[in-house]
Parts: sequence; C-alpha cells; structure tokens
Amino acid sequence: MRIRRRERGSVIAFSTVLALALVILGVAFVFLIMYMGGQAETKNAVDAGALNVGKQVLDDIKVNIGFSDIDALYYDCTSDTDDGSKPYDGNISLRRINRVWAKAMLIGINAAAAQADGQAGSGTSNASQAYTEAKTISDQLASKLTTPSNLYGYFSDYSKANSVRMIGASVQTDVLPSNNWQTSLMDRQPVTKQDRESNITINASANALPPSYSLPADYVTKTTRNQSLGGNLQFLKGYKALSVSDNNIWQVPFQYDEKPRLVSRSLFEQSMVKQSPISWDNPVPNAFSVEGQAIRANAASEKGMAWVLTNPHETFQMSMPHSYMKIHLDKMVTKWKFFPTGYPPLPGVGEDQEYDYSSVTSQTGVPDPAGGLFCATVNPGSVDLIGSDVFGRNLDQVIFSVPSSSDTSALEANMTSRFNEMISKTGKSYSVSDMHSVLSDPKTIGYLFANQTDLVCYSPDGVSVTVEPEIIAQGHAPWLIPLIGNDPDGTEKKVVDGDNSFAPIFFEPTAEPDPFCSVDFTFGWGMWFKDLYWQPGTGYNHCLGKVHVTRWTEIYSLAVGSPL
Repeated sequence: MRIRRRERGSVIAFSTVLALALVILGVAFVFLIMYMGGQAETKNAVDAGALNVGKQVLDDIKVNIGFSDIDALYYDCTSDTDDGSKPYDGNISLRRINRVWAKAMLIGINAAAAQADGQAGSGTSNASQAYTEAKTISDQLASKLTTPSNLYGYFSDYSKANSVRMIGASVQTDVLPSNNWQTSLMDRQPVTKQDRESNITINASANALPPSYSLPADYVTKTTRNQSLGGNLQFLKGYKALSVSDNNIWQVPFQYDEKPRLVSRSLFEQSMVKQSPISWDNPVPNAFSVEGQAIRANAASEKGMAWVLTNPHETFQMSMPHSYMKIHLDKMVTKWKFFPTGYPPLPGVGEDQEYDYSSVTSQTGVPDPAGGLFCATVNPGSVDLIGSDVFGRNLDQVIFSVPSSSDTSALEANMTSRFNEMISKTGKSYSVSDMHSVLSDPKTIGYLFANQTDLVCYSPDGVSVTVEPEIIAQGHAPWLIPLIGNDPDGTEKKVVDGDNSFAPIFFEPTAEPDPFCSVDFTFGWGMWFKDLYWQPGTGYNHCLGKVHVTRWTEIYSLAVGSPL
C-alpha cells in the first residue's frame, strides 16, 4: 500500500510540475505572439508613415516665389495642370521642380541657337541668369527636403493612426528622431543599369526646338518601366548633367506611371550621395528613410524603419506656358520711282504715301521734274489697285505669300519651334503646316481690316496656339498684361531682303518734253516688295521672338523723249 501511495504521489507531483511548465510555456508563447505581433504592427505603422511622407513631400514642402508676382520667371511652373486650369499658387514643390529646370533648359537652348545664328544679343547672359534662378529655387527646395524635422508631421499623421494594441491599448507609433532619417537619389547610374526618366517629356516633332540647335540623343530616354505604357514618349533623363549654354541642367527621376512605394534598405543606401557621389552640388532627393517607435509609458517598446521612393505620377512637357511670340507689321507705303537718266529708277520728289489693309484704293503721284529722258516733267497721275497685295488676305498670306521668292524655311522652323515651346500638354505638338494654319485663321483678315498690326501668338490652354491683336489677347489671357511690353532679347536679322513681284498695276503717265524735244514713249507699272526680319527671344522675359514684316509698293513711271 505504501508503494502505491508513493507512486500515486509521484504522479501527482509530476502532473503538477508538467501543468505548471505548460502554463509557463503558454504564457511565454502568448508573450512571444504579442511581441511578434507588436513588431509587425509597429512595422506596418512605420510603413504607413513612410508612404505618407513619400506622398506629402511632393506638394507640401515648397518654395514660394510670389503668389501675385505673375511676371516672375518661373511663375508659370506653379500649377499642377498642363492647361493652367488650376490656379497658379506661386509655389515650387518636388512635383514641379523638374518643370523649373526644364524651362531653364529651354531658355538655354534658345540662347545657344541664337548664338549659333549670330543673334545672341543679351540672350546668353539671360540664360545664365535663368539657370541661377532655377538653381536657387532648387537649392532651397533641397534644403527643406533634407531637413528631417520637416517630414516628422507627415510620418506621425499616419503612423499614429495605425493600431499597435498588442503592445498596449493606448500605445501609438511616433517619430524617433535619429540619424536614420536620411535622403537618397534613387533610380540612377551606377546603381541602376541605365538612366531613368524624369516626369518631363520632350516634344517629339521635327520642329520642337530651334533649327540651329540639336539636342544630344543621350539626354533623353523612353520610359524604363514599361514601354507599352509610355509609347513613343521621350523623357529627359534624371540625375544626369544636361549641359546647355555652359550650364548643367538637372532633373529628378520619376519613372513613368509610377506612384510612391516602399523600397529596400540596400538599394536606398547604395544610392545615397556618400555611397554614390553625383556632380550636382545640392541635389534634390527622391527617396527618404524614416524611423519610428511604439511608446508605452514614455518608454520605447518597438522600433522600425522604412524607405520610400516618391513619385508624383504626373507628366509634363518641357515648355514655357506663359510665353508668346510677337508679329509686327510696318505701315505700308507707296514709293514713286522715275527714270530721269534711264536705268536704274530713282525716287521722285513726292513723299511716300501710306496705304492699309482695309481697302484697295487709288493714289495720285506728284509730277517729277526731269523725271524722264528728254522730259521736263513726268506725271504718274492717279494709279489704281493700291493695296491689292494685302486687302482680304489673312496673316499667313501677308507674311509668306507673294512676293515670295526667298527661302523662308529657317524662319518657319523658328516660328514653329516657338509654338511648340508654348505647349505644355504631353504628346501635343505643332508642325510647320499647323503653324501656317494658325496664321491663316480667317479672323486675322478682320484684324488686319481693322488695321491691328501688332499681334501676338500664345497658348491659352497649353494645348493650342492662337494669334490675336495684343489688345484682344490681353483680355483673353490676363497674364499677358504685365509681359506684353517685353521685346525679344536677341538681335534682329533680315531673313528676306527685298522679295519682289510684278503687281497687276498698269497705267499711262503723262510727260512734258524738254524744249525742242518730243515724248516718244510712256508706260507705268507697279511692283510689290517685302522684307522679313526675325528677332529671336530666349523666353527669359517670356517673349520668344518677333517676326517683323515690311511691305511696300513701288510705282514706276517711264517716259522717254527725243530731240526734234
């Protein structure tokens, strides 16, 4: 009996110990589950905070360049729509910084082209100033983005909203200020095998840029993410020095059709400046690391880190939205020519007479003393069809139609490139034919009939280009009001010199012979003449160029006499 009692006691003792061990193991297991769950919850909260940082840094951290200063150089980069349908707010953010650099690049390209044509004027120095202003904005933005305390609020907004109840019912994940809040320049060589694209596209048309400038092929790339998504779009490369007019232009890479996303620590750290240097002395980052901690009773319970690569998921075309091109038409005159000594004809004593676009008229010339061989006077009399070269014509015809013997292809290419520089809608472009269509708008006949001879080409919506008299354009686009007085910063060059053609003007002048002479022959006719000038603008003062048209009519009165 004693043996059985001992055995029974041993079993009870063993069972008690086993039960106690199982309880301890169970409690330990619960604590392990709670610990691991707390870690996972903390990690999720940190990831959420990081993603919110990646989203908010695109717009909330910004450099103000003036809310009402609409004539500021980069004011037209302060809207998030390519058509300007959203208000301009005077702020440059990470979403917009590439637009600023791209505009500086266009100004530099225009300056380089003008210099190649011998028409630089003050364009070269203005391009340098545009670069300086872009760099100043970029440096200020970079400074704000690389200051960790500027990001803390975005992290906390989301990290605190994520539950970490396995650590404690009232526990929240908050910022852990430390050296682990860093920035990186991701999506670039040598970490990646190829340069990645920015969110700035290049107009792919044949006349997107001035004809005297050729953009290096190495400056652009198709999307490196998914070719089927990007189609034939060409993007400026990110984190690559794009040298234009002796200045390095920069872009921040944002892969096409991508959104902010978490990335690995290894890729993030490989792309940091200290691991992979870059020649950009104050680069704007596109990736951020964060660190948070779950706090219970003022003591850190769990820590976590995350790394986020941001992306605005928005593409813009390299452009200058608030830019314009001027067209000026000189007053037209009739010049009266005579042949007092034979060829060549010489101006008569009468003054030039003006005519305009509103009618076909008659003008009477002043008799010219000794205006013909052996003639005392030659009188052209009244001449009809003055103004028939321009009456009822549209603007394109006034600029490019008869007389039209010279090659105007360079002028047309320059004008078309300026049209394209106004367009901010990705994928939209203008051809030379499109440019002529704009200038052929029937409304221009009415403008000319009203003798509106100062016109402006501009884009009202970032998609199309229109031409209107300056006074009308300012009503439709108020941003033009403080800018319209600016002239191009390049020098003017005559590109068509004295094109001429016979006019359907014929008449019979009268002549008085010299003493002891008789008039043998008289004949009168007219000719049309045209000069064209091109003055390039970089766009630094928002003016991209000016076309200057000079047209006139010459009336020839030929009289020949002979001695009796």
